[in-house]
Amino acid sequence: MRKVIVLAFAAVAGVSVIAASVAGADSARVASTASPSCKQALIALTGPYTGANAALGIDQRGWGRVFLSDWNAGRPILGVPKGFKRTKLKALEADTALNAQLAATVAVQLRSNKDMVAVNGFSGSQENIAGGPILRRGGMPFVSGSATRASLTDPTTLDGRVLKKADAAGKVLAPVFFRRVVPTDKRQAATDAAFVLTKLGAKSGDPVMTVDQADAYSIPLTTAITQILEKAGVKVSRESQPAAQTDFTSLASKAVAQKAKVVVFASQTASNAQLFLQQLKSKGYTGAFLGTDGVFASSIFTVPGAYMSSFSLDINTIPVAKPYLAEFNKKYGDTINFGVPSYIAVQMIAMGISNACSDGKVSRSEVRREIGKVSIKTSLLDAPIAFDEFGDVVGGVGFTIFQIGSDGKYNVVQKG
Repeated sequence: MRKVIVLAFAAVAGVSVIAASVAGADSARVASTASPSCKQALIALTGPYTGANAALGIDQRGWGRVFLSDWNAGRPILGVPKGFKRTKLKALEADTALNAQLAATVAVQLRSNKDMVAVNGFSGSQENIAGGPILRRGGMPFVSGSATRASLTDPTTLDGRVLKKADAAGKVLAPVFFRRVVPTDKRQAATDAAFVLTKLGAKSGDPVMTVDQADAYSIPLTTAITQILEKAGVKVSRESQPAAQTDFTSLASKAVAQKAKVVVFASQTASNAQLFLQQLKSKGYTGAFLGTDGVFASSIFTVPGAYMSSFSLDINTIPVAKPYLAEFNKKYGDTINFGVPSYIAVQMIAMGISNACSDGKVSRSEVRREIGKVSIKTSLLDAPIAFDEFGDVVGGVGFTIFQIGSDGKYNVVQKG
């Protein structure tokens, strides 16, 4: 197997942007030309490769790289028909650190690169809110493997409008630029709330604490979970604490005083979940703890007994994924499963580009249209994948509930 070849390094306003190619050892330095090329189309892989959420981004990057290696080498890929004409790809890798401002900076750089035809990302919902409109104004299609905020694809919301074109009167027009291969937080909220009620035993009148991290991802998700629980008669203590504040003793003391049966924590920072639950236990808390998909990092969040939801499955249990998992393990070690959907996100981009290149020419607008038409009967998640008219996934998987075992292993307790 050929190794990823690092082609260039650039520092952009504190963001490390790495140009990488998996096309072969004789690849040349990435250079801007007058227009995109079908000989070797340029895309971007983005993610939080540094900072508190690096474990998530590095897993995403690893799966993106595995896809590109498989694709350019002509290896079999689930969902790609035999004989499908592939356009080879090269990729720029951009670290956004799960930071909205950095995502906006990266978006400006990617938009200005005339060779760039599509972007894998952004990882976080807040990154898409900040950087997405910049990509959209440059006509750039982008596909996320992890952004779950429901309003990103809803044209009736501010988020949905800024990621789509509108006319002078404000009417949203047809073009969809942002798409995702994961379900939205409407589904996560319903799954998590139902799990609290049916599996964790919270009944009408029982105290439950829900906590957000004061960001674009966790606030609407926590609000939706809270509303479902309150409708069921649960007595909810709705709390909020910024992600930068890592002392949870006040919230822990409050949960113990209220005798909370369950604490639901919506966060994108696994280390915060680790600290919060440790501090809960130090105060004598004996109830259940449920984290949302952003805390899914088995090397960081390790407290036995804790639960978390995830838009991915345990790929180790999917028979058809074995050769891809073996390739990932050989190159990058164990996966935390968070990045698996990014493999599929890059695949949808690659197939869209290849279809756009059927006549030997390619443009961002054509790639945007063709990505929307891609439909695969199976995928690395052992499920079909396509997009609806708003950019949401059709098919795919739901949210799986995991529990941390005494050995630190994430075990499936409810399949998505």
